[in-house]
Amino acid sequence: MAELIREERYRFFAGTKEHVLRVQELLWGSPAWPERFRIHVHASYGRDGKNFYGMTAREAVERAIEYLSSPVFEAGPPPSLVPKHFN
Repeated sequence: MAELIREERYRFFAGTKEHVLRVQELLWGSPAWPERFRIHVHASYGRDGKNFYGMTAREAVERAIEYLSSPVFEAGPPPSLVPKHFN
């Protein structure tokens, strides 16, 4: 199905790390989105990738910032699989 999406970019800092968020606004198409605005946060070693939705761009950005600013890590190997180094 065809979609018409408008994108805007926002920069913010969490501590000393800069993040750029690409906010997508669904103008037409794809009824699979639960709300009008979407941000995709890509996965990294310490975090799972995740989509955030909001009725406004600000709402979606705030949800993504809260996720990126949290100290909770969701990805990565469990401690039992991390190799132990012995001297």
